[in-house]
Amino acid sequence: MAIELLTPVPDEVLSIRSITESQTIGNKLKIHSEKAGIPSFKGARIAIVGIQETRSIGQPHQRKQNLNGIRKALYSLYIGNWNNNIIDLGDIPIGEKEKDSHKALHDIAKEMYQRNILLIAFGGSQENTLGLCSVFNEFEVYYNLTSIDYKFDFGGDGSLISPDSYMSKLIANRPNYMTNFCNLGYQSYKVAQDEIDLMERLYFESIRLGTLTSDLKVVEPLMRDSDIVSMDMTAVKSNELQGGLTQVNGFTAQQFCALARYVGISDRVRFVGLCNIPESSASSNLTAQSVWYIIEGMHYRVNEHPFSTKENSVRYLVSCDDQELIFYQSSLSKRWWLEVQPEYDSNLESVLISCSEKDFYLAEKGTVPERWWKAIRRSII
Repeated sequence: MAIELLTPVPDEVLSIRSITESQTIGNKLKIHSEKAGIPSFKGARIAIVGIQETRSIGQPHQRKQNLNGIRKALYSLYIGNWNNNIIDLGDIPIGEKEKDSHKALHDIAKEMYQRNILLIAFGGSQENTLGLCSVFNEFEVYYNLTSIDYKFDFGGDGSLISPDSYMSKLIANRPNYMTNFCNLGYQSYKVAQDEIDLMERLYFESIRLGTLTSDLKVVEPLMRDSDIVSMDMTAVKSNELQGGLTQVNGFTAQQFCALARYVGISDRVRFVGLCNIPESSASSNLTAQSVWYIIEGMHYRVNEHPFSTKENSVRYLVSCDDQELIFYQSSLSKRWWLEVQPEYDSNLESVLISCSEKDFYLAEKGTVPERWWKAIRRSII
């Protein structure tokens, strides 16, 4: 059983609790320690786990990632006005082969999924996303993946589709229950035009860094429809991380934390991965604060997934470009949804996708929302 293979949080990290105040996270969460063992899952809503695997981020064979700095930073933060019980599972040890580490993450994520516990995993590379997605594939549950990253990760070495990229593996995997992929924060000069064209052909979604940083609120509907979110630390400006990277542009630390809060607020998100973390004090602190904001966001979930159109909602019918679009607005949260009827089979039940108030007003003016159009096209291919 993968849970039993987890390594406990080191005493070096636990000792920080004695010099921090009682209202800090380290003194409030349940921790997997050498002495106490793995904590009870009873009442837990959030679990955090470290990933020591480093081979996909260019580190020497079986060199484990030191996650102590992240935990020390996290344990020192004060808790918010939360009612969430949190457990720290410790670390997934580095496997004999990289696929062993991914399998261990899959098994941990599977158990958290079955227990309805939000899993926040930190460490390792984007390859960890494979282990998280495989849980939905195993249960034959359709899911949406969102990646906060400066690139799409399809190609490599001059190829549009690289057998070594995690996104290419996800697309090629069978069975594959991924319904949609969304990238947030890509930088055009870091992405080949062929990859941008591929995103368009697959009707996947993406928002450029400049568009996103001018108004972070645009991510809310996208996060609301996400089941798995991968947060790549290389999307952050290098001078904010002090980790020797060369990202001149990117998110600020403040923006990255704001995105993390939107991740937590989403009623639908089940797994979050923070990956490609440089080994620096600034990186450890930003990772810890991102985890804090995910937890903070979860406290403010409205629990409207799945959204019901039969109660606590207002229905709007909009004629737009020879289409009749059906919008719903929640009477509780004031958030918006848009109905999508699969074109290839009118007998199939319609589905709801999240949208913004701006989408509604644009539709009233005759502009079909891009999210609706892409959802229709994905239902056909």
